[in-house]
Amino acid sequence: MGFVDLHNHLLYGIDDGCETPGETLEAARLLVALGYDEAAPSPHAVPELPSGDAAVCDARRADVESLLAREGIALALHANAENRLDEAFLARTEVPGRRGIGSSQRWVLVEAPFQTGVPALADLVFRLRRKGVAPLFAHPERCVEFERIGRAEEVVRLGGALQLNLGALAGAYGKGARKLAERFLGDELYAVAATDLHAPQNARRWLEDGLAAIEKRAGKATLERLCAGNPRRILAGEEVA
Repeated sequence: MGFVDLHNHLLYGIDDGCETPGETLEAARLLVALGYDEAAPSPHAVPELPSGDAAVCDARRADVESLLAREGIALALHANAENRLDEAFLARTEVPGRRGIGSSQRWVLVEAPFQTGVPALADLVFRLRRKGVAPLFAHPERCVEFERIGRAEEVVRLGGALQLNLGALAGAYGKGARKLAERFLGDELYAVAATDLHAPQNARRWLEDGLAAIEKRAGKATLERLCAGNPRRILAGEEVA
């Protein structure tokens, strides 16, 4: 079985991701060429963008599924969204409003602010788990809160999971993000690795570099766990390994 990408912006024309059907098709072909056979496009669940409307996202995902089938691109799609970790999100964590991952909706992709600390992060994770929601944190290596010593370990201990951004490990977001990504990978804190692919242009090199870096630093078994095993567990609503 191939890889599963739980964070990307393949759905065209609704957020800051792919802009046209052609870009979506090119991005999907790239993922397949890199070994992916499933993806959960994660449009931004924010009111400022069309992707803030779940119905719009569902309709666009259906459109893209038809495009992929017509073009013979073997990439299965699943429901997902990238949610800001704020009080508005906490207020809509009940199914079906939570906009979670896959059919189970148990896991939810969330992002902390890039440049603003979240002192109450541990409490937020605890509150989510009490509600039966398992948070998967997008690109923690790019968020200032996770620069705090012990913060990543605390989130994992409380039942959250961390998602590595392949671009960060490849150096696409600077030395600081790369260094933190390498540390989290070495400490076995990541549960998932994902592309966060926004557009196909010039993406092949850093995606290949990111995947190769995981295998070189942590081994093939870890690559399979982060890119295939755990993503499938999350889609099924299971705990990660």
